[in-house]
Amino acid sequence: MKQRNKLHTIACILAGGLATSLMSINSHAAIDTSDEKVTRLDLQGQIDNFAPFSKTLWAGAHNAYASYSWNAGTYTDVNQYYSPKSLLNRGIRVMEFDIYPEGTFDSTPMLCHNSLENKALCSSFHAKLSKGLDDIREFLQDNPDEVILLKIEAYKHNDHNNWHNKIGERLQNDISDYLLLPSDWGYADVSCASLPVSKLTKRDILAAGKQLVAVVQTPRDHSDLCSYHSSGNYSKFWNTVFIGVDAFDSSGNLQSNQPFCQNGNDECVSNDQTAHYNANNMTVVIDDATQLNVDGPSSSKTGSNVLDEWGKKGSQILELALVEANNTSAASSYGANEVQIEDYIWSWKANRPNGTGDCASLESDESIADKACTAFQYHACVDKDRNWKLSTTKGTWHMGFEYCKNLGGSYTFAMPFNAYEQVQLVSEIGTSSEDHWVNYYNAFDDFWLSNADAYVDWKFVEKIAVGTSSQGTAFDNIALLKRKALVGGSFNLSSVQIRSGSRIDGFKVCYETSQSVSHVSVGTSELCFSYGGSGGSWGNTLSFDASSGDYLREVRICKEDARYGYDTVYFLKFTSNTGSNISGGAPTGSCTTYNSTSSEQIFAFHGSEGNELNSVGIYKIDNSLVNGGLYATGWLDRDDPKNGDNEMFNGHKSSGNISASCESSDIAAIVARVVGTKLDSSLTGQNLVNDGSGFACWNSSNGGSSSNTTCEDYEVRYFFTNASCLP
Repeated sequence: MKQRNKLHTIACILAGGLATSLMSINSHAAIDTSDEKVTRLDLQGQIDNFAPFSKTLWAGAHNAYASYSWNAGTYTDVNQYYSPKSLLNRGIRVMEFDIYPEGTFDSTPMLCHNSLENKALCSSFHAKLSKGLDDIREFLQDNPDEVILLKIEAYKHNDHNNWHNKIGERLQNDISDYLLLPSDWGYADVSCASLPVSKLTKRDILAAGKQLVAVVQTPRDHSDLCSYHSSGNYSKFWNTVFIGVDAFDSSGNLQSNQPFCQNGNDECVSNDQTAHYNANNMTVVIDDATQLNVDGPSSSKTGSNVLDEWGKKGSQILELALVEANNTSAASSYGANEVQIEDYIWSWKANRPNGTGDCASLESDESIADKACTAFQYHACVDKDRNWKLSTTKGTWHMGFEYCKNLGGSYTFAMPFNAYEQVQLVSEIGTSSEDHWVNYYNAFDDFWLSNADAYVDWKFVEKIAVGTSSQGTAFDNIALLKRKALVGGSFNLSSVQIRSGSRIDGFKVCYETSQSVSHVSVGTSELCFSYGGSGGSWGNTLSFDASSGDYLREVRICKEDARYGYDTVYFLKFTSNTGSNISGGAPTGSCTTYNSTSSEQIFAFHGSEGNELNSVGIYKIDNSLVNGGLYATGWLDRDDPKNGDNEMFNGHKSSGNISASCESSDIAAIVARVVGTKLDSSLTGQNLVNDGSGFACWNSSNGGSSSNTTCEDYEVRYFFTNASCLP
């Protein structure tokens, strides 16, 4: 199977249709897919896209900035050889940054080691926080289908009262376009927001049009991070960073704003990571080894011990030092016990996928391999509590959806989210030497999708680039199709624009995220990419409103042997299904027209660029995968639970929260959570009503009565297919 370089171009973010930034950079391969280990780890990083954070597994780098090879700063006590961006390009998805002031009288946020906490200072030869954020931003620009986690170590500081606000300002200035904010989850202004790990998914983050979450985890042993990170001079920090995470105590009660459970040293439930996992907590394995303190051969945080001792027992974040350090001559004195990126991989067999097939099989050696979908095997099925069971009949991969459903209960065809679930599935299989199908398949190109509700034929079509692809620098926004697969139909092509003079110089394409069923709110920004040179001038914009059924119907491309001695694009014309069009350049030479059809729609582009456009080609996907999204209310709370919590549809209509003309048939979904803790309603264990009549919790259904309050106080969000339902 061919491996394609990920999107390389830089994104510009538009708010309310006005460009806030417009940049272009030289193209480059984002993730090194020539390294099969990188390919496997990159694919693995999206297996848990639909899982809550408490059921994910992340490859992390401790002190990711303390790099030997990074030219942004100088470190003698290095933890990593690779720079932050290079670590990300090799599959690492957790960046841990220690942030301290540059000096007593200089509050510039810097990245450095320090054990003095509120007295700690960096120096001018260390990297600025802004440089670390540049690496993160550039990676996310190159890879719009990826989600990463930024873990921050930041203490109060004796010399700088406004210290945390300085960090918040830096985050807002440098990466706010990519950063999921507490307000996106519904937290009020300047409120202490804990990361909702028992509900938040990577898909939620992408569905909000974002790709990054920042969370502070220090002090690790503090019982209340809100009181430590007080709000006096911390408002910008509180509005930007999640303060700790949600955790459950041994009685199952939610404790907000707690640190991550650290290696079992700081207890959320107990010092057993499996107990943490089963309680929906999130644990992190931290390795604070440095150049002068290398883990010995018996350490549980080196080599394959990383997975065997931690990942397979339920830890979510493997945040380790000296990642691949012994791959370099500069670190040859470290010894041979450092972690290699393959030590994070619990899923794919070495050198797979290799084009053998488009469906994933859990092999008898407990690894995943690609296989022809027509083979007859048993299927892995899971219930709503993630308990595993095998289908009773062998069949092809596609039969798994039906055969798992036939088991009764809530069983569905599934793929393990993480190494711990892989162990549980292998235990269910027992001593059998059979191979088993898992719900993981090659959706298109080199993209594998896991845990889909049903098999989707994307009807993926790649049309070759018109012009000379061997000249200039390649561009390829195949990653936007991957983002769409991870988000759903609410991520669509929104506009195109042409830059031209007497000939075509370049074009810009923008994508818009609309509301889907999620706790997160979608902003008004667009993700835009520009290709080609800087000559000519920008013409009119051709826009598409997916909610009205608008789409790009036709792309006409003309090429001619130009001044450079090879074919280049001389003319472009974009036409919508309504007949509106824009064009640029002169329609001379050889022309090719690519059309949307009754079943396939033009969605993305590839080609090469230099001073102008050297070549342009297209991607198409199934028409049914394009839709206009949903229309969501804000968080509504019209009742308290004294007599049961009544958040029913008609009640909200009467209160004016929903339009009087709206019908219950317009409801697409309802989500609910506890008002104070933001805990999702599905995790409270209460018997709830959530159907066409609306949402409610009745005391009488939960062991109480009208005078005996048992229901939580819930807030709800209604999602409608009809825009007129919003007041």
